[in-house]
Amino acid sequence: MRPGRRLVALVAALCGAALLVPLRRELVWLWLLGVVTVLGATALEALWMRGVALTVERGGRLVLPLGEDEHVTLTVRTSAPRPVRLELRQVWPSLLSAGSTTRTGLCRPGEVLRLDLPVRGIARGTEALAPPTVAATCWQLAERVATIGAPAELSVYPDLRAVARLHTQLNQYVLRGLGMRMSARLGKGREFDRLREYVLGDEFRDVAWKASARHGKLIVREHRVDRSQEVLVCLDRGHRMAARVARLTKLDHAVNAAVLLAYVCNRMEDRVGILSFAAEVASGLGPGRGSAHLRRVTEFAASARADFVHTDYLSLAASLRRAARQRSLIVILTALPEMDQDDLLKAVRMMSPPHLPLVVVLSDPDLKAAARFRPSSKAELSRTLVAQDLWSSREHTMKELRRLGALVVESTPVDAGVESMNAYIEVKRRQLL
Repeated sequence: MRPGRRLVALVAALCGAALLVPLRRELVWLWLLGVVTVLGATALEALWMRGVALTVERGGRLVLPLGEDEHVTLTVRTSAPRPVRLELRQVWPSLLSAGSTTRTGLCRPGEVLRLDLPVRGIARGTEALAPPTVAATCWQLAERVATIGAPAELSVYPDLRAVARLHTQLNQYVLRGLGMRMSARLGKGREFDRLREYVLGDEFRDVAWKASARHGKLIVREHRVDRSQEVLVCLDRGHRMAARVARLTKLDHAVNAAVLLAYVCNRMEDRVGILSFAAEVASGLGPGRGSAHLRRVTEFAASARADFVHTDYLSLAASLRRAARQRSLIVILTALPEMDQDDLLKAVRMMSPPHLPLVVVLSDPDLKAAARFRPSSKAELSRTLVAQDLWSSREHTMKELRRLGALVVESTPVDAGVESMNAYIEVKRRQLL
């Protein structure tokens, strides 16, 4: 129990009235009556509030998207026969931006009080969520403070809202607009479709000579354009990915992009895998398809953490040369290094051929703004010149990557998911794999 707001005000009033007692001694009995009345009413409310049952309901496990504003709804019930004023305080784990949230409301008999608590995930992971603390009072003389409920589990996952927003569009526009239907498309692919009789205009290299000998006439093989191609998403966990942009780290934006790209690849009937790398390559998930595989991809991406170590692109290229046997689209989500950019160029040279690298460069808005800043002092001039030198070095690196045969997409961290998806769709449209 703790004193209520009205009790504090009455005690202050009684203290002020006590100053008048020496001037008018006949008021002492009236003052004593007021003190006894306030203390008795407070004790009565405290005793009555102890018998009131409080119930707080919420989900056993809360799953929130990363970087999105959400609401956690709590429902409160009481067994009191009269209205009870409630003050609920929820302490949040470090995965959320707010340290705690407080909400007040009046719960009437037989009714349910719904309280919406605004939250925003700022880090991926899973932590325990402490039960809320509720302060209940009727006359605001005494407040019963209790921790109601059991601990829950709160998880912050990559932002899946972008996937939900694109779900309907993919069904209606993207697949049909690109001609990537579920049915097989005939062409000069590598997947065998059927045997048929030779017709004028067929190429002799497509003739199945053994089948022709058995049937006594020319039989040709017919192929279809490859549908189940392999896409491997590589997440950079180096120290540059720990920088924050729009309240999230670059790695958080890259994880959101990877989850979105994995969903699109699955809808395009491609097999998608994922791994993360920094100084060493972490074992990820091999290429696969299906909703169960997408859940595993999401869980792996959600567990990625930035390490304050140097990014070793050569180790990534060597690992892919050993592990990836089939020609694949290698999507590298990274931030370009300021120094030692030759390692990235050498890594791309090692991967292509046989693979097709797609380097998604997460740009640095602060560096771009500093390069375009007009200086007004020597210190600002030095800062601008350094920024321009770094920016021109980035442009040169991206130009060299394109010259080596890699596809390069430069995007802000916030738009990395959409830009990666557009680049992947362009690869499918042009049949670069």
